Amino acid sequence: MNPRQRRGALLLVITALGAIAVFFAVVVYVGDVSSRVGPMTQALQLNRAVDAFEPVEPDMFDVVEVPQRWLPSTAVGDVAQTSGLVAAAALPEGVMLQEGMLVPRPGVQPGYREVAIVVDAETGVAGKVAPGDHVDIVATIAGDDDVPARSEIWVSNVLVLEVGLPREVESSDANGNFGNTQGVPVTFALTSQDALRLAYVESFSVKLRLALRGDGDDAVLSDDQLVFQVG
Repeated sequence: MNPRQRRGALLLVITALGAIAVFFAVVVYVGDVSSRVGPMTQALQLNRAVDAFEPVEPDMFDVVEVPQRWLPSTAVGDVAQTSGLVAAAALPEGVMLQEGMLVPRPGVQPGYREVAIVVDAETGVAGKVAPGDHVDIVATIAGDDDVPARSEIWVSNVLVLEVGLPREVESSDANGNFGNTQGVPVTFALTSQDALRLAYVESFSVKLRLALRGDGDDAVLSDDQLVFQVG
């Protein structure tokens, strides 16, 4: 073997040794990182913002791999656990799902009924009322020769189950004139007696409005707080 061939063979040996050294350095580095990070596990991450009480669907989540030691014990990693649930509060995009962020859809309890009515989109809802809220249902009653016009809370502290999309509905004013307005279907959970009261007042009132209650407001209204009339 001539000197040039020996130099070439030596260069190949050095290159091979360098590659082996780099390989072992990478293995050591990965092992060190793994020992620091620990095993990986799956978590669910929202790929878009979700409103409070909005039903969640599997396509709203991305399954991501994260170090197990960085996740809280309440983290949810199986999309099957989200079936039939709604957001307990507004959730931003990118949040890692944890227990308590999703709850069962508010529904009717034994002895209650789901009742839907259409209320005025501007004066009745105005974008403020959402599923899970509690409202008082206020009816405006046209007066006559014997009884003056009045506003009255017919059903109090009612749970809102669902708020639909605005749509065109036919309505009439106090003089019996008909026209088209924007109405929103709203579904409530009511006792049988309150369902009958609401059906009655919906048929005979001039307009229905929803008065939104604050969080935790369970106050029972007195008789003089239920009705307002002049004269």
